Amino acid sequence: MFVLALAACVILGLAVIVLVIKVRHRNALITDTLKQLVQAKSETTLVQAELDKAKDASTQLQSQLDKAKTQQTDLQTKVDQSKDALAQLQAQVDRDKTQSADLQAQLDKAKAQSADLQAQVSQATAGSAQLLTQLDQAKIQSLDLQTRLQTAESDIAQLQPLLMKARHMPVTTSFENVHGGRGFTLKIMNLYPQPLTVNITIEGAQKSRSQSNVIAGGATLNVDKLAAGEKVVIASEGCDPVNLTVQ
Repeated sequence: MFVLALAACVILGLAVIVLVIKVRHRNALITDTLKQLVQAKSETTLVQAELDKAKDASTQLQSQLDKAKTQQTDLQTKVDQSKDALAQLQAQVDRDKTQSADLQAQLDKAKAQSADLQAQVSQATAGSAQLLTQLDQAKIQSLDLQTRLQTAESDIAQLQPLLMKARHMPVTTSFENVHGGRGFTLKIMNLYPQPLTVNITIEGAQKSRSQSNVIAGGATLNVDKLAAGEKVVIASEGCDPVNLTVQ
């Protein structure tokens, strides 16, 4: 009985030992499992936080993507507009090239005309030099004529008192044959430096006519359409009349 009890005690002790070992092992497993559970919860929390961050980042990325798409659409529109502007610029360049060619042709023509004008200017310069020479000669002749005129006026001034004293009209007359001998022109020259008023009477075979004229000093009056044989009387106040016969 003692042996059996001892054996039972041993068995019971072994069972207790085994049970204790199992309990410790289970407690160790439970402790380890709790640690792992805590760690898993911690990791889950971290993962959730990372997931939330990832969701926020995804939302931001989606927003940026939408914004990028909008910008891409705007850029595409600008690209299309740039293409249109480039096409217009190309057309303008083509037109400018055409205009440039036309302008170049006009420039070449203008250069040719300029060369021709330069030649004409050279000729005109040479002609101008000749004209200047002729002008100098004309000035010399004009001075000579002026001197002669002054001398003539002086002579007339000296003769005028004598003419007025003698009541002679200060004129010279001459007839010029015109129209092949069928008509005459009377030329009356005023020798007086002052204007002279004359009354001219023409008596013909059929009719008579008269006219009044003022002859400037040193000027000549022409009386036209005179016929041979007509009588011409030139009268002026204070002077004896001049009687002429057309011939």
